[in-house]
Amino acid sequence: MDAKYFPIEIEEKWSKVWAERELNKPESEQNFSQIIPPPNVTGTLHMGHSFQYAIMDFYTRYHHMNGLDSYWQVGTDHAGIATQMVVENNLANEGKDKNDLGREKFLEEVWKWKDYSEEKITSQIKRLGSTVEWDKYRFTFDDDFCEAVNKAFVELYRNEKIYRGYRLVNWDPSLKTAVSDLEVVRQEKEGILWHIAYPISDSDETLTVATTRPETMFGDMAVAVNPKDDRFKKFIGQYVELPFVGRKIPVIGDEYVDMEFGTGCLKITPGHDFNDYEIGKKYALHEIDGVVHSSDELNNFVPINIFTDEAHTNDSVPEPFANLDRFKVRKAVLEELKNKNLLLKEEKHQISVPRGERSNIVIEPKLSHQWYVKTQEMAKKANEAVNKGEVVFHPGNWIKTYFNWMDNIQDWCISRQIWWGHRIPAWYDEDGNIYVGFDEDELRNHYKLDDRKLTQDEDVLDTWFSSSLWPFGSLGWPKENELEKYFPTSLLVTGFDIIFFWVARMMMMSLEFTGKVPFKDVYVTGLIRDENGQKMSKSKGNIIDPIDLIYGIDLEDLVTKRTANLMQEGLAEKIERKTRKQFPNGIESYGTDALRMTFFSLATHTRDISFELGRLKGYRNFCNKVWNAARFINNYPHESKEFVAKNDHDKWIEKEFEQVSQQIKKNIDEYRLDFAVNEVYEFFWGKFCDKYIEDCKKSGETSNLHPMLKKILVLMHPFAPFITEEVNELVFKDGSLMDSK
Repeated sequence: MDAKYFPIEIEEKWSKVWAERELNKPESEQNFSQIIPPPNVTGTLHMGHSFQYAIMDFYTRYHHMNGLDSYWQVGTDHAGIATQMVVENNLANEGKDKNDLGREKFLEEVWKWKDYSEEKITSQIKRLGSTVEWDKYRFTFDDDFCEAVNKAFVELYRNEKIYRGYRLVNWDPSLKTAVSDLEVVRQEKEGILWHIAYPISDSDETLTVATTRPETMFGDMAVAVNPKDDRFKKFIGQYVELPFVGRKIPVIGDEYVDMEFGTGCLKITPGHDFNDYEIGKKYALHEIDGVVHSSDELNNFVPINIFTDEAHTNDSVPEPFANLDRFKVRKAVLEELKNKNLLLKEEKHQISVPRGERSNIVIEPKLSHQWYVKTQEMAKKANEAVNKGEVVFHPGNWIKTYFNWMDNIQDWCISRQIWWGHRIPAWYDEDGNIYVGFDEDELRNHYKLDDRKLTQDEDVLDTWFSSSLWPFGSLGWPKENELEKYFPTSLLVTGFDIIFFWVARMMMMSLEFTGKVPFKDVYVTGLIRDENGQKMSKSKGNIIDPIDLIYGIDLEDLVTKRTANLMQEGLAEKIERKTRKQFPNGIESYGTDALRMTFFSLATHTRDISFELGRLKGYRNFCNKVWNAARFINNYPHESKEFVAKNDHDKWIEKEFEQVSQQIKKNIDEYRLDFAVNEVYEFFWGKFCDKYIEDCKKSGETSNLHPMLKKILVLMHPFAPFITEEVNELVFKDGSLMDSK
């Protein structure tokens, strides 16, 4: 053995071996299976991916070494909006625009990027030593997976569980598409609450509403007050005249109104506010000849839309406010309200501004035609499975989050107005009739259509729709393939932030199409943050590439990465100072085993995980300790393969090993890898090295050093696979530790 431990050389060797060979599957009727949360083909893996993949690799190795047929399905996600944005930005840097290229040429550019990103991602997964099934690699745009997506959509539609509706959605004016709640980030900031006088019809009196969005007043359909509010009881049932528009809108009484907020009077704009939409639907508000009426018939509800896809006012807004950007309209409205003495007051007010996670543009609630999945019955079945214990969350407290979302579930908007994605398999004739099928020929036969002209829907499916099929679609559904043997899967490792958006939806879709839950255990991890508790992001300059940590951080290169393209003045300089303080030596090389053990030590049952470089250095030192101890032991004759206690310190270490092995197994079964890795550390360093090896030196009885080292290597392998495999090969030369039991 070399005098010094060189993790990079060892890990490159073994990662290549593991990527090219298949595991020798045990002959067992029991199996352990899991699916990889497919990374988006938007670039490379980040620390969160590496964290979860380390945990997944641990359990694959652990169960394989315990005699189970272990299967880890691998693949990547096309990530509709995110990937399209990356490619659009790349084209913009070249002075090109997707609309100039057209849909077909643009998609060719996206496929080129996909190939580039996919190569980067798969090379990272291999470098991390992940024991995935490379020969079963899947991509969410593979032909077979596309077949699964189409089948799911068509069957849901024909079973009346998918419909097309005109509803309020989160709209990104920059991307010009609907986005999910998960893609909306709330920004808390100080705003303004404007008090505006609305004249009562046929009266000299006014009602003063308070609003943070005066530009939406052109879409107002009512003013709401609390019926218990003595100040406004007399106005309920009367009408106010909407300034600038002249529309007469009713004053309605509803206990939803908070009497303490603002003036106690709320403007109701159903077409541009989600809460107002529910109020408008409750009273079925609709306009007839300039007067808004309420009704008992929900079908009468017709919200007023005042914005285009670009968030400019449309033709329903009067001059001089029409065809302007929403924020320019706000300025114009406020100016004109002042001129008419209708702007009574401005006060500071904390507001929550919704911004697109991808675009950073303020999200606009907007009415549009979208495709929806009816989810209530699906959610009911999924909840029953959880209540029966068919799916168990670890830690158990996350079950509350799951039920909180599922018990209040709304129909799921699954359409997106972009080009990169699974094209919705729906066609329209010239009369607007909708036909859904696997392809045009199939639907013509299904609906017994003549040769009428049909046009396919331009929209694509939300990426969450296709990824909800991943547990069974990646295993071959609707064909059998690996599905019969490995489904339901044993374990899902995922983050708490997508319990609803992914975990719950996989459960609903799996029960719908297979009649089975998709997984038995859900191991919910926290979110990795930097040493200051900040979420890692490019804009903050605190991203660390896991491969950088493995190979060694070049200070100048890291400074460049962290400070490149930062718009905030002065932030780049702060990041550079912080970087130089964190990495004073310029280059720090850690290796994958040290990174893995650091991840395991951070796998606590908390929401937020602070990544500390000091802890990483500690585990790098631990790996050095393993190497040096093995090298020391290798200097002695390898006399026996079996551990046979010959004295008190032999009996002591044997007992300690059995106890720590049992405790580690308990921790692993309870998904407490943080406890387990600490047990490994304490036993190896404190008991085996500092005490047992020293006792052997003093007594001169060293025949059990090799057998105990072998036991420890087997125990430690899932935690630190590279160094243990290398030591085993150099010292024992008896095959892979993966085949040890």
